[in-house]
Amino acid sequence: MTTVVSIDGELVEPARASISVFDRGVLYGDGCFEVLRTWGGRTVDLAAHLDRMAETIAFLRLKCLAREAIAAAVGAAVAAAGPGEHRIRIVVTRGPGGLSTPLSELGVGHTIVIVEPLPAASTAGVALAVVDWPLPARQGRGHKTLAYLDHVIARELARTAGADEAVRLDGSGAVVEGATSNLFVVTGGTVATPMIEGGVLPGIVRGRVLALCGQLGIASEARRVTLDELRGADEVFVTSSVRGVVAVTGVDGAPREAGPITSRIATVYVTQMTSLTR
Repeated sequence: MTTVVSIDGELVEPARASISVFDRGVLYGDGCFEVLRTWGGRTVDLAAHLDRMAETIAFLRLKCLAREAIAAAVGAAVAAAGPGEHRIRIVVTRGPGGLSTPLSELGVGHTIVIVEPLPAASTAGVALAVVDWPLPARQGRGHKTLAYLDHVIARELARTAGADEAVRLDGSGAVVEGATSNLFVVTGGTVATPMIEGGVLPGIVRGRVLALCGQLGIASEARRVTLDELRGADEVFVTSSVRGVVAVTGVDGAPREAGPITSRIATVYVTQMTSLTR
């Protein structure tokens, strides 16, 4: 397995892969991205990620390659990476222009695909830390934009506290999401996750988990989740496209154990994803 890079649909040597220093993605974090993984060498959730990316592209009014061309670029890059499981990052930038050029006068931006070997999965679970770094106020759902420093800082604050992932709160102190994941709590047999309307990124695995709960007969709901609920829940778990479904084994230094509902959902999720590759 090796790292493969594609820019605007053309494979390029990773060491020589570059874009202009005047690209708005470099200057202002103006663009968006998606991260997914392969299962059995296949990009089984690519359509869902491209759907979400299309919403962000429209939200930011970006000009970029057509969806079909992006999908083709991903397919070519994964094929070039060879056998094995891979992590895939798709990046769309605003493109280059003068420092004060109006957005309406800019041309088509760049589409970058990076494929690299999938990191080994951890079986140790995830420790969370509530960080003093509230999310900026949002209207509606969250978006995966290139202006990602806010999330990076939150995660580094969590690491400084001895945790793996940060818990992000809104201005009222309600739980929104992890720095790089969606959060779930299980109380009295019911699975709950913060609602999209509160600024949550609509995670692809988040959606799969809510659907799985319905299939498994597990009560679930998307609603406001308080910090006290998170700390007092019977079970807590996180989801992301690379991690999958992972039990939370600590919150602010207080140890926790993976519960039966989390374990059941995680097992069925892996079975479901594996079956999609057949």
